[in-house]
Amino acid sequence: MSKVVVSLGELMMRLKPVDKLRLRQAQSFEVCHGGGEANVAVSLACMGIDSRFVSALPPTELGEQATIFLRGYGVDVSQISRIEGRMGLYFMEAGADYRSGCVVYDRDNSSFTNLEASSIDWDAAFKDAGWFHISGITPAISIETRDLAVQSVKEAKARGVHISVDLNHRERLWQYGQSADQVMPEIVEMADTLIAGRGDCRACLGFSPEGDGSEDGWYEELSAEAMRRYPNLERVAVTIRNSTSAERHHWKAHMRTATESIFSRAYDMQNVIDRVGTGDAFSAGFIYGCFTGRSSEDTLNFAAAANCLKHTIIGDANLVSAAEIDELANSTTLGRLRR
Repeated sequence: MSKVVVSLGELMMRLKPVDKLRLRQAQSFEVCHGGGEANVAVSLACMGIDSRFVSALPPTELGEQATIFLRGYGVDVSQISRIEGRMGLYFMEAGADYRSGCVVYDRDNSSFTNLEASSIDWDAAFKDAGWFHISGITPAISIETRDLAVQSVKEAKARGVHISVDLNHRERLWQYGQSADQVMPEIVEMADTLIAGRGDCRACLGFSPEGDGSEDGWYEELSAEAMRRYPNLERVAVTIRNSTSAERHHWKAHMRTATESIFSRAYDMQNVIDRVGTGDAFSAGFIYGCFTGRSSEDTLNFAAAANCLKHTIIGDANLVSAAEIDELANSTTLGRLRR
């Protein structure tokens, strides 16, 4: 298998009030960078995988700052275009106890929304690529990014590159006249690996089992139906989150292939630091396991451990190594001090 994992999406600047202040209280903001596919690119680079990010940033100091962030973690930024437009932003309000967190997007007319598929050198973008990753966030932003997303998957398919799609439904983003279930099926029909959260298949693909997802059988039924509807898929992974407060989450994952149906180790996280990007951490861990030839069980448990660790890290990206993830995935004693 070729050695590069390519992802395409928008990198944004994240602004978050200090501590757990509400946005309406904020007098200053903590700044970092993030975005679904960018988080995957950074996580994979931290795990030791050659990772390339295809995107667009403004030709400004903010665009340069964002590029330095990616380059600093080893992501190949050679396919990031500099295009007129603004830096996409999002504001994050952290939740506390029974108060939910929230995200406010400010990304209209960003450089990424002005990126046209015809302006990308697809041969260069997919040079030495063995895997391509995209999420449902990109086609949700605008008509232009919808077209870019569809074309990027077609380009990957034409080159025989394995394609993973994280449905990653964001209801607030689908505002240009089409719904997710009108766009995402075409993309999933070209994919090899599908990643979804509990409600994503209903929102993006128009199907879901009866019930509330409180039993393991619900997820087995969901993944089986996904494989039946999309016979192109080699595997389906579904993340399973149950929250009792902003800081306490119970989490595990499910995976189905043509011959297997398995669940990961479960994690009861009682002091969540930052839950943003945790799904991307799972996707990166899942890609890593598949890309490096691990068994289904090892891949799923590695991805689940990656997700768990991200809950402890401030910022969007999962800044941990493969060795650290393996240590958690294989450990029976948690939280020990490393000396």
